[in-house]
Order: sequence, then C-alpha cells, then structure tokens
Amino acid sequence: MPDLTISSTLHSAGRVLALSGEIDMATEHNFQEAVTEALVTQPHGRVVLDCTDLRFIDSSGLRVLIRAHKTAKEHQVLLAIAAPIHRVLQTLRVTSLDTRIPIFDTVSEALTAPFGDG
Repeated sequence: MPDLTISSTLHSAGRVLALSGEIDMATEHNFQEAVTEALVTQPHGRVVLDCTDLRFIDSSGLRVLIRAHKTAKEHQVLLAIAAPIHRVLQTLRVTSLDTRIPIFDTVSEALTAPFGDG
C-alpha cells in the first residue's frame, strides 16, 4: 500500500515540508493540500520540499508540482526542492520541472539560497 507522510517545520527562512514515502494517485490529494496550504500561508517567504525520504513520484505528483509552481508565483513565494534521490531527480529532469523549480542538494542550501526570479 503506497503511503506518504508529510511533516511541516517552520524555520526563520521559510517552511520545510518533509516528504516521506511515495507520491502517486493515492497520495496526490494530501500532497496538494499540504503544499497549497504551505504556499498560501508563507507570504513573501519560501517553501522547501525536503525530498530526502521521497522514494517515488509519478505523473499525478508532477501535476501537483506544476500547480504548486503556479501558486508560488501568484503568492510571490520561492518554492524549492531539496535533496531528491537519484530516481526522483531523474523524473524532474526528464519532465523539465528542474528548470521551473530550483533543486538543491540540501535543505539548508534551499533555505539560504538567494531569492531569484525562479
């Protein structure tokens, strides 16, 4: 049974959502809700998706990321992805999502990176 655990931590530089498990059709809704809530409650801040323990993401998860990117732009929030495992990183690269959402090696790099145009 696929599972996804999302824990949210507030840092001085922004909010970190730690994703653990798999993002697919079964968990897409929970992921969407958590990301949207984080983005709309972080005005002019940043939201980092910590993918250290994310084992898998499919097209439904990628759709959520595309919507999240749009929401982040609307709310002037920097959305970043941190520490994706190789398989997840490959998926982001193949779909060119890495050109829209900045990807960092670590959560601290994502929290301290200068605010760009995204």
